[in-house]
Amino acid sequence: MIVKYKLDNGLTILLEPIESVVSISIGLWIKTGSRNEKKDEYGFAHFIEHMLFKGTKNYSSKDIASMIDRVGGQHNAATNREYTCYFINVISDFLPLSINILSDMYYHSLFDTSEIKKEQNVIVEEISMYEDTPDEIIHDIFIASMLSSHPLGHSILGTIDSINKIKRKNLINFFHNFYQNNNCYLAIAGNFKVDQAKYQIEKYFSDSLNKNTNSYVNLDIAPNRIYRKHIEKDLEQIHFCIGTEGLPKGEDDRWALYALSTILGGSMSSRLFQNIREQEGLCYSIYSFHSSYSDTGIFGIYCGTSPENYIKVKTLILKECELLLKNGITEQELSDTKAFIKGNLALSLESTEVRMGRLARSEMIYNRYYSFNDIADQIDNLNLNDFNRVCNRLFRDKRLTNVSIGRLKESVLENESLYLQV
Repeated sequence: MIVKYKLDNGLTILLEPIESVVSISIGLWIKTGSRNEKKDEYGFAHFIEHMLFKGTKNYSSKDIASMIDRVGGQHNAATNREYTCYFINVISDFLPLSINILSDMYYHSLFDTSEIKKEQNVIVEEISMYEDTPDEIIHDIFIASMLSSHPLGHSILGTIDSINKIKRKNLINFFHNFYQNNNCYLAIAGNFKVDQAKYQIEKYFSDSLNKNTNSYVNLDIAPNRIYRKHIEKDLEQIHFCIGTEGLPKGEDDRWALYALSTILGGSMSSRLFQNIREQEGLCYSIYSFHSSYSDTGIFGIYCGTSPENYIKVKTLILKECELLLKNGITEQELSDTKAFIKGNLALSLESTEVRMGRLARSEMIYNRYYSFNDIADQIDNLNLNDFNRVCNRLFRDKRLTNVSIGRLKESVLENESLYLQV
């Protein structure tokens, strides 16, 4: 049973009581991410995520950590391109404590100048750590190339320069613009009584927060796509992504796209994994992925391999995509994929944190909740025509973007335009 309602102040509440568990997961979701940043605000959404843990009117940052640690709980946050989430996982006895802490962070964070200065150093180190992890940074390079000049294209973390230039008044202005009750969702999943949760929510979340209305979201900028980008770096491997336009959130064809990505590179029995890693032994990690947003999407394939094998691996990846486009799949492959997707989803729903996240994201994206049975019905209804249609949308007559990081010879970098030819 899902309970959805709004407080008088505009805050949306989403509750899913689950009697079969002992824990609860509470998430405060803000429908704001890096895409809402102007050029001189890159990294602000993520920086504010950090600052809400750095002290409030009632609790220091150590108090927040200690209160949750002493009850064996977990707390964290995440900033995405289109949302930010703060969450606490505890056993059900500590529902009031968790709601109190999240409320204080939301309403009463101090944004102390000395803490901002310290956190600038922390995030600069986070950026440096990320840039030293090529199998992660390559995804940012890929998104920046696919969505160049688009609000979604820049890094969530910002740049070292943009972080070092942060001023408290500018950070507070961004916070006032986007942290508002009508832009916020409180989701709880786990073992709790609905009436008790409602009482605690009303007690701690009944105030209003910020009333600015000049939110900056530009959805009309067309991306200026970059088709080839290489960053020369002294690494043992070449890490690369190749890909093309995907589908935005909400498209009916997204269910068939899930199946396509699973078959191509989404599992250990996928074509890319079996043919390039298992049969050829040319890599350790290879997979396909799809990132969807409210107005666009990107589909990509990642691989890490030696410079000597780079050309061969890339050629084999293109071959697998072309074979998928030319020959399609069998009924058995589609049936197996449906079972895989439904099984994966069912296992994930044993986590209260996952269920809490699904509550909030479903509401933010679709303004409705998709139950397991809803999704299973969509997957079960897929047929080969659906698969072939999406395959053609993705790959037919497409030029692919190709980004890489590592050591490559100039001769390899020449004439690297990638086209799927069927």
